[in-house]
Amino acid sequence: MRKLAVSGALAMVLAAVPAGAKAPAPADTVLRGGTILTVDAKDRVVEAMAIRGGRIVALGSDKAIRAFIGKRTKVIDLAGKTATPGMIDAHAHALEGGIDEVANLQLGEASSVADFLARVKARAAELPPGAWVTGSGWNESRIAEHRPPSLAELDAVSGGHPVALGNTTGHYTLVNSAVLKLAGVTAQTPDPAGGRFDKDASGALNGVLYDSAQDVLDKLVPPVDAATRARGLTHVIEGALSEGLTGFKDPRTGRLQWDVYAAAAKQAPLNVHVCTLTFAQADMTAARAAVDDYRQRKRELAGLKGRNLDVCGVKIFLDGSGAGRTAWVYKPFETDASHANPGTGFPMMGTDVYRQMVDLFTKEGMPIGTHAIGDRAIDTVVDAYADALKKFPKQGLRHSLIHANLPTDHAIDVMADLQKKYDSGYPEAQAEFLWFLGDALAAGWGPERSVKMMPYATYVKRGIVYSDGSDYPVTPYAPRYGLWSSVAREPDGDRFGKAPFGTAEAVDIHIAMKSHTIWAARQLFLEKETGSLEVGKLADVAIWDRNPYAVPTSSLKDMRCMMTLFGGKVVFERK
Repeated sequence: MRKLAVSGALAMVLAAVPAGAKAPAPADTVLRGGTILTVDAKDRVVEAMAIRGGRIVALGSDKAIRAFIGKRTKVIDLAGKTATPGMIDAHAHALEGGIDEVANLQLGEASSVADFLARVKARAAELPPGAWVTGSGWNESRIAEHRPPSLAELDAVSGGHPVALGNTTGHYTLVNSAVLKLAGVTAQTPDPAGGRFDKDASGALNGVLYDSAQDVLDKLVPPVDAATRARGLTHVIEGALSEGLTGFKDPRTGRLQWDVYAAAAKQAPLNVHVCTLTFAQADMTAARAAVDDYRQRKRELAGLKGRNLDVCGVKIFLDGSGAGRTAWVYKPFETDASHANPGTGFPMMGTDVYRQMVDLFTKEGMPIGTHAIGDRAIDTVVDAYADALKKFPKQGLRHSLIHANLPTDHAIDVMADLQKKYDSGYPEAQAEFLWFLGDALAAGWGPERSVKMMPYATYVKRGIVYSDGSDYPVTPYAPRYGLWSSVAREPDGDRFGKAPFGTAEAVDIHIAMKSHTIWAARQLFLEKETGSLEVGKLADVAIWDRNPYAVPTSSLKDMRCMMTLFGGKVVFERK
């Protein structure tokens, strides 16, 4: 099969350079001596590639591409390594995560409550009196006790500092008593719409703020300065390139975040493709403001052509999280010691308001990405999309369902129909959730629902195109984890064994690769420019130490990116 694919690519080169014709113009760069996975429509495999002016001009065998090597051609010897299209993350809070990593206490490796507390105590000891201890990334799936510290435990190590520590999902934050006092939150404070001030079994506050309840922190936590924001962007782009990523969609970027991206793009073209979503919030006044912001960004982009920055829609939050058991579902979440009465989660707004938003944005020709994790939320989204597109039929908006963890049969039917009729209704999923949040998700969903999560195999059978991503900083942005998780569906922990999600909805590595490349490129409206290695497309390339199509599944998560090219330029090389 490999031999036939190489021969087909060679034929393309020979057709472009007929016998007796002059030798082709030399390439700027040639990759040869390895395996190149094109991820084109036929998933061809070739040996070599020629690049000129940042774009691919030829693909084929080493022998065929030799004709493109001139005196000044840079020749990259793959030496048996494997090249793929540059990876694209269809949903990564890249700027937010980058800032977080350079500015805040990182708790992702906290392995027990004692370890968690020790890290907080150490950070508190470094700060001047009264300064905030801010952190993020704690993950109950990786904490031995499967819970965060209690309010009393956190207070004991706070050293008089206000403490706010975000969960890795971004949907809930652990705070100490000092913060609750500053916020004026007591056990009698009513829960806000779309959120909850969590309480223990006795009715006392436990310090966890769910979803919109976190809004009380907005006016309390000191913001980071402009220099830190710029440093965060540089940090995350450099890290992304080191993992073979050459593009991402950054959702929920407010005006402040957009200005960081725009300022960087004005200085120099970004070394990754960045597509942003403006944020609709939870009422129609804010939704109309989001339309204005979208239009303003489009106007500003006129001066940023060729700078690899774009705005590709608007984001709406409809429900919460699976790990936090606040996603909007039909059947109540499982209960345990840390979740005494999670119920069926909640919507972030009334469904009538949500439908008005969808109608508004569809009428305005704005692509929509709706955060919907629970089955009830997902049904609401697909029905709203279908109704809006029937009223305002527009092709190619590519309305998406962000996360779409637990779609019903009805939702899958509507997705398939929307994709065929309107080029909309695309799941933007995250296989990495099954790994990184595995124990927390399995605990909340229970065994019956867990095996139905992220039904990738069903999507493929139904002809539904989906994209994959990380939701960074919820999970790491390295796409190798997503490739592996798509195939293996294994949790990080073993609280429920190694197969709580089953394997019936797993896909093979070829499908997984598409979901991280060409299918993801579609959701950035870039599939004609990148996402596969084809003549005429940008030479966005990741070079790996192994062939993902040939190694055992368990080896996928350990892949190492050795080099990344963006538009034919080497932007990362592992030394």
